[in-house]
Amino acid sequence: MNIVVCVKQTPIPAEAHLDAVTKSMVREGVALTISSIDRRALLEALRIRQIIGGFVTVLTMGPPDARVALEECLALGADEGIHISDPLLSGSDTLVTALVLSRALEQIHPDLILCGKFSIDSETSQVPSQIAEFLDLPQVTSVRKIDPGPSAHSLIIERETDEGFQRYRLNVPGLVSVTELIIGSRRPSDEDMKIGKSKPIQTFNLQSLGVEPSMVGKLGSPTWVGEFRPAGLHRNGEVVDKGDPEKAARKIASFLMKKGLFSSVVKADTASLRPPVPSNSDPAKEIFIVVELSEGIIRGVSFELLGEAKRLAEILHSKVAAILIGDVGCERFAEVVGAYGADIVYVASSRVLKQYRTDTYTSTIASAITKFKPFAVFFPATTNGRDLAPRVAARLRLGLTGDCVGFEFQDDGELAQLKPAFGGDIVSPIFSRTTPIMASVRPGILERLKPNWDITPTVIPLESSDSMDENLHLVTDEVEPNLESIALDSAETVIGVGLGIGGPENLPLIRELSDAFGGAIGATLQVTAARWLPGQLQIGLTGRSVAPTFHIAIGVSGQPNYLVGVKKSHNIIAINNDPEAPIFSASDFGVVGDWKEIVPCLIRVIQEIRNRQ
Repeated sequence: MNIVVCVKQTPIPAEAHLDAVTKSMVREGVALTISSIDRRALLEALRIRQIIGGFVTVLTMGPPDARVALEECLALGADEGIHISDPLLSGSDTLVTALVLSRALEQIHPDLILCGKFSIDSETSQVPSQIAEFLDLPQVTSVRKIDPGPSAHSLIIERETDEGFQRYRLNVPGLVSVTELIIGSRRPSDEDMKIGKSKPIQTFNLQSLGVEPSMVGKLGSPTWVGEFRPAGLHRNGEVVDKGDPEKAARKIASFLMKKGLFSSVVKADTASLRPPVPSNSDPAKEIFIVVELSEGIIRGVSFELLGEAKRLAEILHSKVAAILIGDVGCERFAEVVGAYGADIVYVASSRVLKQYRTDTYTSTIASAITKFKPFAVFFPATTNGRDLAPRVAARLRLGLTGDCVGFEFQDDGELAQLKPAFGGDIVSPIFSRTTPIMASVRPGILERLKPNWDITPTVIPLESSDSMDENLHLVTDEVEPNLESIALDSAETVIGVGLGIGGPENLPLIRELSDAFGGAIGATLQVTAARWLPGQLQIGLTGRSVAPTFHIAIGVSGQPNYLVGVKKSHNIIAINNDPEAPIFSASDFGVVGDWKEIVPCLIRVIQEIRNRQ
């Protein structure tokens, strides 16, 4: 099997920083590395080659020093490297990057293209789907397992979903993007590096790929980046040093009670103030949001999208239109969608659309955008949304901003799409040169509106696509009910756990604390990667966002990736035995001490408070 692995050389996030004057990222002198998930994709390709045979090529696009990344990949065991390098490529966005990579892949004719789910600098999850669209290939994203299929040209692929997993049979050619759970990582030895330097590396430029210079770089890209902003979460609340665990627990409880624990506190409205109506607005153009259905219910993020779209539409004097796709009878959800902000509901219903498929959903949404020409289209940044939105954008040659955390109108009327990057250390304002503006939005970030059940939306049937790629077959679609995961979206109190809790054997005490509050449990990436808790409970830039009244972080160091996911929490309380842990500067109240001594006391105090009520 001819396998090509796409890799990206990126700055190490911990070393990247902002220039205070230019508001741009400082890259000179910053150490570079292969994006960690791309490295795992390569190792998975080598594992597949070992089982069924074949040839592994590594492909990268970047400046001359990106050759070092290829040499490392060759040292790990790849057979050949391909380096796309041209000064004119500088500043290219994801769509242009995918286009250029696709041109090179057309010359290779691979059976299987493997990519990491995202790169560690921008974390867009866009390039794999866009490559698949440009090459007209079936795609399976967020993959955690790959096995040989029943024939020499087939694979059995297990894909993570927000509710469980799906198992597909892929008849190659096709593209697969993998998660960090696919395989363990490793680095080459010095001896391996010597061998890697002796293997062949081909170099392509724009001319050899047949790409016009006007199509690439900053000017050829449909999106561009404004001035970077620091994104650190700095609350700098009171921090109590270690001492008597009982006193520490009572101080935590006192803080919680002052902030409304067990009372009917109404959360503050966090909606940002908006400027006047932009001069270039067009009221005739609607704002589209893509509603996501799961197991017969509307996912919560859809209501958040409706709320934000409604706020933006009021500024533009425009309307909100929801795209509802699903099984026969899904139009019954139109009333609910209307109550939460949709003026119009476009409905595509068919037996073929009962289960999410990239090909059918892409065709349906792309046709609707082409026909109705909206001002903007917002997708949920769920597993399926991250799979779908880039494919739609590539089909229509539109710019896309992935994993947005907010929107701001500028003085000139441009809509900035705010996206965290580099592990959450910065926020990048992204602007679109193409219309409609397209973005996917992180769940748990935006505020939903209160429903108005007196509103009845206009329901309009939408043409749907019934054509399906015959080379991709859904074998099983299994839901792994995770009540903890469901509770994270609505819990008033969320207990976040990090590696500092010591190990999975200590989770029963954490659960006891969660039960005392009637709350839910979330975790850092490191905890879920170690499989102490399911991946659905991961909080952070690469996981989910939460916005509880109280977030209690136990044994959490406070890395930017995690803080992105908790920044909307109304009160953050930290317990950590390291007084220098970054989590304390991001907290409203903190205790330095042994959590295993403090938490039992806190459970007892909370129970006392409950019993007095």
